[in-house]
Amino acid sequence: MERAICVIGNANLDVVMGPLDGWPEPGTEVFLPKSDFRIGGSAANTALVLRRLSARAGLVSGCGTDPAGDMIAARFRSGLDRMTRFETATGVSVGVLFSDAERSFLSTPGHLAELTRATFRAGLDDWPLDGALVMVSGAFALPGLLADHEALLDDLRAAGAELAIDPGWPDAGWSAATRKRVLGWIARADHVLLNDKELAGLTGCDDTQEGLARLAEQAAPGTCLVAKAGAAGCYGRQGQLAAHADADRIAVFDTVGAGDAFNAGYLFAVARGEPLAAALSSGNRVAARVVAQFPRSPEPLTAPPLPADR
Repeated sequence: MERAICVIGNANLDVVMGPLDGWPEPGTEVFLPKSDFRIGGSAANTALVLRRLSARAGLVSGCGTDPAGDMIAARFRSGLDRMTRFETATGVSVGVLFSDAERSFLSTPGHLAELTRATFRAGLDDWPLDGALVMVSGAFALPGLLADHEALLDDLRAAGAELAIDPGWPDAGWSAATRKRVLGWIARADHVLLNDKELAGLTGCDDTQEGLARLAEQAAPGTCLVAKAGAAGCYGRQGQLAAHADADRIAVFDTVGAGDAFNAGYLFAVARGEPLAAALSSGNRVAARVVAQFPRSPEPLTAPPLPADR
């Protein structure tokens, strides 16, 4: 039986628009050809793609009581979703896509500071965690959780969950204290999903494969380490086992949430018992299909095929 997947972390509202050639002068107005108004946040993005894959999954998060929060809460009300409402404004991000494929974000934290270990524990109170695959995503976007992140991971492991983390990029950069904190999280995780820039910041190594090898020396035996590298595909390491999966070649306008969609494809494969190489390939294929669409579609995604030698 396919295992349940629980995604824990941030949900907010995204406004994505572009392309833009450069920042406009103050006091002027620029009309852009494309825009999308949608639910965002790394955890919510992953949970939405898992839903499109018809996975047995749910999101544990929160939102405000404003219209943006109403939109998020209405989307996440299935049997395994747990959404806490806060008497505050919902966090909003505006993503600006530039003509050279770069992007910038303007964000308000809103309710995200209210999401704490206590909030998540309350949402998980009746969640079937024993044997489930649980991902904690976007930790650096959750200031109320940072100090208790290790304790939450310990709570989840004590409940019988298999743990995955994708902490994201630290707002203050990769200081020695931040590296130490993240290594503490990694020591508790079964799956660690980073992008290549995060891996370089954490390890001080710009070579992705070498960075994974260095990180493997500090992770628990058997931990699956993943580095998402965009057009270069993705790399994985589990002990001495190294794997790589090529990225699909597609024309992309909007890559916002690509890593989150990869996480969904990866978790979906792991929940079906797939090995590391197959999970990497599943992550790439799902991400490519999601980001090829603009605006993003809520329509079901066909599950990635099993490897031919299964």
